[in-house]
This record gives sequence, structure tokens and C-alpha cells, in this order.
Amino acid sequence: MSLLSTGVSALNTSQSSLATTGHNISNVNTEGYSRQRVNQATLPANSEGTHYIGAGVTVGGVERLYDDFLAIQVRNYTSQQAQNDAFATISNQISDVLGAQTSSLAGGLQAFFTAANEVANDPTSIAARQVLISEGESLSNRYNTLNNQLEQIDGQIDGSLETSIADINVISKGIAELNVAITALSSSPGGQPNDLLDQRDQLINQLSEYLSVSTIEEDSGAVSVFVGSGQALVVGTTQIDLNAVQDTSTNPPRVGIGYGDANIDITAQLTGGTLGGVLQVRGEVIDNAKSELDTLAQALIDSANTINQQGVTLDGNIGGNFFGPVPPSTTTAGAGTIFVAITDPRDIAAAFPVRVATGANATGTGQVEISSIDEVPPLTLPIIGVGADIQLTFDSNTNQYTVTDGTNSTTFAYDPEVDSGKTVTLSTPFVGLTLKLSGVPDDTDQYTITNNSAVGDNRNALALANLQSQNVLAGGTQSLADAYDILVADVATRTSRAQINSETQQGLLNQVSERFDSVSGVNLDEEAANLIRYQQAYQAASQIITVSNTIFNSLLSSL
Repeated sequence: MSLLSTGVSALNTSQSSLATTGHNISNVNTEGYSRQRVNQATLPANSEGTHYIGAGVTVGGVERLYDDFLAIQVRNYTSQQAQNDAFATISNQISDVLGAQTSSLAGGLQAFFTAANEVANDPTSIAARQVLISEGESLSNRYNTLNNQLEQIDGQIDGSLETSIADINVISKGIAELNVAITALSSSPGGQPNDLLDQRDQLINQLSEYLSVSTIEEDSGAVSVFVGSGQALVVGTTQIDLNAVQDTSTNPPRVGIGYGDANIDITAQLTGGTLGGVLQVRGEVIDNAKSELDTLAQALIDSANTINQQGVTLDGNIGGNFFGPVPPSTTTAGAGTIFVAITDPRDIAAAFPVRVATGANATGTGQVEISSIDEVPPLTLPIIGVGADIQLTFDSNTNQYTVTDGTNSTTFAYDPEVDSGKTVTLSTPFVGLTLKLSGVPDDTDQYTITNNSAVGDNRNALALANLQSQNVLAGGTQSLADAYDILVADVATRTSRAQINSETQQGLLNQVSERFDSVSGVNLDEEAANLIRYQQAYQAASQIITVSNTIFNSLLSSL
């Protein structure tokens, strides 16, 4: 190997290093670009019999500085952060809807029960009764509005899923096409196509923003991409589509995610990314909120109807349903369908159909009140019957009340010293009533339970107003307002937790991205130093060629 050849090898290698450095500098702002480095290798030395003479240098390859472990971490954190961010964004919308003053059930319930109290204060007032109907309609509209707004957000999620599916298919197709090019170039002389590898990795990173992905690199240089529980989006150079499918098991039908030509539903198996976030918020927040609102609506319908059906209207009839729908309607009762069934304010059953009259000869301070009517509606008038009043007579010697309707009789204990406030339930063969006993009755004091025809009676209106504080949900542990407050608090808590998780994941993503960039990112200061170093090497190599040329010319002139 001549001095000239050695100089040329050095010149060519320095030129390649300069070109690579320039390539790095040019792509300093290119997203997803990994800096490259020329690996120089010594050419095999020439044997001169007793020794070897070096033959110069060559380019051993152009290496892409890339850390697979850090790249996987970047993808994982990107996917987790995107999921939490999507969850927090939509959950915050739902929290705003539930907590808005104009649509919140809390204000509607308060206004409705306040109107019921006004009817109790003046049960003959048509105006007060009309206000109660209006507030019932307003409350029903709030239920309907909340349900509609949740369904609108659900519809937005459907649109988001369809868009995401289309984007995922475009990205996975791009990965498959790059696999084709990379496989072809990797099998030919010249090393790895670094720029194409960067483009493919960038597409995989973009895919991780939509959902969690895993990859396997094949010997051919192609990368297979998997999602969910192992479903392949890309296998070598082949791409499999995801499709938007209709899930008709929900009402209204929703968009699900089908896999491949058979459209196998893999919606429940997908996690991570914005797609995983919207699926999570749909299952954990929207479904739960709609279910809770439906339960609240059903509880209000059942409770208010039961109370109104146990009272007497202004026209002296047993009341009917206050809210609908009710069986045998084909419409399922819920937040989206609740409405006020009463149109005539006179049909509000403000009065109890029975009352208690204290005997004229009673001398004690005992009191007997009717707490509730326990008969299952529909009731018929008269409740007790004609001429068959129920009489309670106190015996101070035995501290007992005797109950009789002229045909049947029973007794129950009442000690005035310890039992004041005691409740007693009458049952078959008597009409179902719960009585509240108080005070100190004298011996033979008598109380008569009889049919009520008093137009001004307000006890059933009070029972409706008291529904505000009655625990009618969660096994008798929550009122309507309590259950709604718990729902609002639960959504707010989930939103806050998702926001905190999103910020945490963003911090972790920033840290691992910085570590990845320290390996793969272009440092202009470092590249500038390399530029000077390779320039000097290039100039030195040219001097070798100049010296070689001078020696050769001297040799020619000596001949």
C-alpha cells in the first residue's frame, strides 16, 4: 500500500466524518432524529517480510446512537401520560356538568322540597300546588338535561374513537411500509438505514400516544407491533387494521373497536394512550354517573309516587302517580325519561286519608299520631271502612293500649315514663299504620282512628317534604341529596386523581426523555468540536497526499 493510498483513505474517512457531522447539525431540530457517528476502522497492514506497514483507515460503519431501554421507557410513559390526560380532560367536563348551578340536581331537589313545604303550609292553595308541579317539572328537566349532556359527551368519545382508529391505521401502515424499505436495505451492503430507522421509531412513538404498544425486532430488521393482549397491528411487512364497530348491547349503541377482517371486539383489552383514557372514563365515570342518576330518578319516582298514592287530593280522591314513567309503561324509568305525571294541581294528595281523634273524656296528656300509612298503594276510600273505626284505650294498671275495630282486638305495652316517642305498627287484620305514641295518658283515655275528610289536612304534603331527609337509597343509608353529593364528589375525586397522575407521568416522561436525548439528541457544541476535529484531519490527510505527490515527482526527476 503506497503513501498515496494511505492519504486517500484518510481523506475519504475524514470526508465521511465531516458529512455525518454536517448531517447531525442539519437535523438538530428534526423530531425523532438520532445523532449518528462514523466508526473508523484500521485497514489491514501490509507485510514487508520482517514487519508490517499500516495501510490507512476506512469507515467501519455509521452508527445510530440509540438506547432501546430508554426508548421503551419513553413510549410507556408517553402512553400512561396520554391516558391520564385524556381521562382528566373528559372527567373534568363531566364534573363541571354535574356541579353546574343551572343543571345540578342539588338545587332542583331543594327547590322541589321547598315547594312541598309551601303546600304543607297552605294545603288548599292552588298557587302553592301549581308551584310544586312547576318545581317538579324543573327537577325532571334537570334529570333529563344531565342525562342528555352525559350522552353528548359519550357521543364525543365515539367520534374520538373513530378518529383515533383511523389515525392508528395510518401510522401502522406507515410502519409496515418502512419495514419493507428497511428489510430491503438491511440485506444489501452498506449497513443499517439509520434515517429510516428513526422514522419508524418516531411512528411507533406516535402510536404510543394512542394506546400501549410493544414491539419485537426480527432478524430481517423489520419490527412487529402488538397492542392489547397480544393483537398484532404490524407483523413484518404486513399491517392489520382496527375498525370502528357498533356495540348494540348499550343504549344508545356505542362505538367499539374491532380487530382484523373478522372485526373481533377487543375494546375491553386495549389500554394506554388517549384511546385507553377515553375508554376508561367511559366505563368508570360516564357509565357510573348515568347509572347513579337513573337510580336517583327511580328512587324519586317510587318514593314520591308512594307518598302521593297514600294521600287524598283536594277533590277527596286517593292520589295517583306524581312522577312517571311507571309500569306498565314500556319506557324504562331513569334520568332521561322522568317527567311529572300530575297536570291538575288539585290532584296533589296533600291530606292523610285517616286521622286520630282524642276522646272527649280523655284527661291525660297522651297523644297518638299517625307517622305513616303502611298499606301498599293503590288504596281505596274509605281506608278503615264505614262505621268501623279503630279505637285505642289505655289501661294505666297494665301500661297497655287495647286496640279494637269492633271485631278484632290486640294489645301493646306503653310505659309513659320510658316509652314516650315510641312507634307501633298496626297490621292485619287492622289497616297498616305506624303510630307514634307520646305523653302520659290517664286510665281509660281513648283515641279513635277514623277516616279523614278534612280538606285542610297537610300531613301527606309534610310526608312528601320530609322525603328530602329520608334515607331511601343505598340500603336506607343515603337521602337523594346525599347520593347526588356523593356522585359529584366521586367524579371530582377521580378527576383530581387523574390530573395528579397526569402531572406525575409528565414529570417522569420529561426525565426519561432527557436521558434519552442525552444519548440520541444532537449537541451542537459537541458537533462543532467534531467539525473542527474532522476538518483538521481532512487537511492533514491532504498533506499526506501532497507529500506523496512531491516524493513521486522527485523520483521522476531523478530518472
